Amino acid sequence: MSDIARLSDTERERLRVALNLLFTESFLVRGLEHHAPSYRFVTSNFELVEKYLAVAGWGLRRDEMLGVIAFQGPPSARHSLSKDESLLLLVLRLLFEEKAGELSLHGERTVRQQDILEKYRVLADATWKKTRYLAMLRRFQVLRLIRIVGSESDPEATVILHPSISFALDGMAVDEAAALLRETARAGQDEEPEQAEE
Repeated sequence: MSDIARLSDTERERLRVALNLLFTESFLVRGLEHHAPSYRFVTSNFELVEKYLAVAGWGLRRDEMLGVIAFQGPPSARHSLSKDESLLLLVLRLLFEEKAGELSLHGERTVRQQDILEKYRVLADATWKKTRYLAMLRRFQVLRLIRIVGSESDPEATVILHPSISFALDGMAVDEAAALLRETARAGQDEEPEQAEE
């Protein structure tokens, strides 16, 4: 607390903004314009922010290569995902890894909406209804996992895959994610969606 007391008024305001973003969005992504100042502040004051959150039993994880800082809260702070959302997250994780070696204009990993649907169809031998798929994409935009460029109803629209995807499904190899996707899709194609945690 004494370290926080030594912060200037400007730094305290930056801390407040950064913590609000972490609490509401779970991630600070360096590549997002409105996250960049908070990302820089937390990176420069990582130990201070980490100690502050530790008082409440919360924590931080960072990966400076990917440019992501993730908030780690208690189980009650985690986002519940339906089965379809969990499957979509697995597909996005696979595509994120597949795009790692490709060069892009701004260093972002991108796919077309149609690529996501095709990957799911090939791996799970299933499809999503359009309204359900678009609703899931909207939710993942809110969670700062992706950003759609263009009309969300256009199958050719570009989807930017944020590096926060790798934090949402941490430490999962591509083969493991593909296997889990196939197994999960087969296990309950006719069942009610189950709740999973991100």
